[in-house]
Amino acid sequence: MYLTTSPGAVGAPAPARRAPLRLSWLVGRTFSGGRPFLPDPVTPSLAQMQTDLVRPYPVEFRPELLERGERNTFVEMTQELLADLPPLEEPLDLVLVAHTVPDADPRRSASCHLADVLPGDPLAFNLSDQGTAAGFTALRLVSEYAAADAFRHVLVVLLDQRTFLYDTTGARDVPRQDCAVALLFGPEGRAGQPVTRQLADVAPDEVRTTLDAVLNEPAGAGAGGPVTLITGQGLDAERFGPGLDVRPAPPGRPCTGPWAALADVLPEFTGAGPRRMVVAEYDRALRYLCTTTLDLEEGT
Repeated sequence: MYLTTSPGAVGAPAPARRAPLRLSWLVGRTFSGGRPFLPDPVTPSLAQMQTDLVRPYPVEFRPELLERGERNTFVEMTQELLADLPPLEEPLDLVLVAHTVPDADPRRSASCHLADVLPGDPLAFNLSDQGTAAGFTALRLVSEYAAADAFRHVLVVLLDQRTFLYDTTGARDVPRQDCAVALLFGPEGRAGQPVTRQLADVAPDEVRTTLDAVLNEPAGAGAGGPVTLITGQGLDAERFGPGLDVRPAPPGRPCTGPWAALADVLPEFTGAGPRRMVVAEYDRALRYLCTTTLDLEEGT
């Protein structure tokens, strides 16, 4: 159980400085196929639940998709993703599950499932309605919670799901692939503590200069070494020219894409010298520019 208390008395000594949360493990996995929706032995029925869920919105539940559709649920993808992580022996303080679209079968909560099966009694919740900023918002919240409490071990799970039981024609940032990414943070790790920035109301013609300032920032153990930029689907990788190591994220993964790309790139630099990794995404409709900087230290 996660408990909050009233603030300390005026003049009380500050709490002990916490150890930074470092990125200790990063894995990603894609999924194909999936289980059919029907027959559905669970009550309440998924058809009734989906009808109720879409009622306030200008979309219509399509029951025929239940008959021919398949799904990898958030819980199922998360269960398989845990097998790619090292054994989690230390108790977790926080579990955060982020996604851009709702689960096609929302009757089981991925965050509640993880809180049950992982060690400790973590604070666990889901994060949504953030569009392509979801992963960055998750990492920013991790830093804020860790700064406010003595968190030592945190798991972030990012999810994309391509299955919908309603028409998505014309919708923005619709996933085209089932994908899950897990980021495990602790006192030791392959990279330093991530620094995440989320800037609002950034015009398209301001993106490049704003991002250049982040790329050239001198702080951190990776300063002075090469820089690798991982661009999300809202950034044109070609605009940055041949002088920078730019790795575009795979398309069709609005939540997981940049982080799946980071998981693919990190092994290239194992045992190498310092390097700065910058993950960036831009939402042209909402005008959000998000960046996360990770500094790889010598020999990581």
